[in-house]
Amino acid sequence: MKTIRALRDAAGITQLDLANRVGVTPVTVYNWERGRYEPKASQLRALARVFGVSMDSIDFEGPMVGKAAA
Repeated sequence: MKTIRALRDAAGITQLDLANRVGVTPVTVYNWERGRYEPKASQLRALARVFGVSMDSIDFEGPMVGKAAA
């Protein structure tokens, strides 16, 4: 399993490009990569399609532990 960031880096695309392909903002991609949020099912399907992987093969960073929400 690979994280969204690892998949994005391997594909050579920016957060902005991924956001445009999935239909979200770059801040949303940033938050997924930092473990603040997980994609909704429809977004997960779009991510899998962009990366050419199964939905089950996408791993998520755990939530930020010990960090206060700003």
